[in-house]
Amino acid sequence: MSGQSETAKMRDGLSKRESEVLSWLQQGMSNKEIELALEVSPRTIQKHLQRIYQHLDVHTRSEAIVRIRGGTRGVR
Repeated sequence: MSGQSETAKMRDGLSKRESEVLSWLQQGMSNKEIELALEVSPRTIQKHLQRIYQHLDVHTRSEAIVRIRGGTRGVR
């Protein structure tokens, strides 16, 4: 056993910024709130979310949150 949690394993492969965005998603922040916190454009947040969704193999914000909180595979 590697000692690494399922959540940590799911975050592997994400950039530091993507992991940060994912954490804020879990806290219920809107895209606008995340944009303001990071001082980036709406498009930048959209790109981060696309990469996060692809990495987690999900299609929506809700699926991403369920996946990362529950550590489940194949949420769809």
